[in-house]
Amino acid sequence: MRKLILLIILWAAVAYYFPDTRRLAKEWTRPLWVPVVEWNARKEMEQVGHDVVQEEAKTGKLPDQRRWMEWLDYRYPMGGMADDPWGSMYQLEVWADSIAILSDGPDRVRGTEDDFHVTLPRVRHGN
Repeated sequence: MRKLILLIILWAAVAYYFPDTRRLAKEWTRPLWVPVVEWNARKEMEQVGHDVVQEEAKTGKLPDQRRWMEWLDYRYPMGGMADDPWGSMYQLEVWADSIAILSDGPDRVRGTEDDFHVTLPRVRHGN
């Protein structure tokens, strides 16, 4: 078992050091890390969505979509929660009964198969 762990560590070091090997290692391990990255993005989106719903419940207003980026920066000053793992800003979509936090996914293009979203019901002020 120790030899296997040592080989994995050695392989990771070689993959990190040599750019061509790094690219190959990234592709080989893609089935392992992509679901983890997407799961993390969904958790972030859920948190942002809950914060939006709480904002409306507390103030009676949703964050202004024209100032969405400012709201994200104010709400999460340490960063990290405004953008998805691929560098695109999360988007807010609003309906009468719910809100959605959207991610353009790995291709960073809206309206493609890799997009995903988290939808939450709205809690009306005073209800």
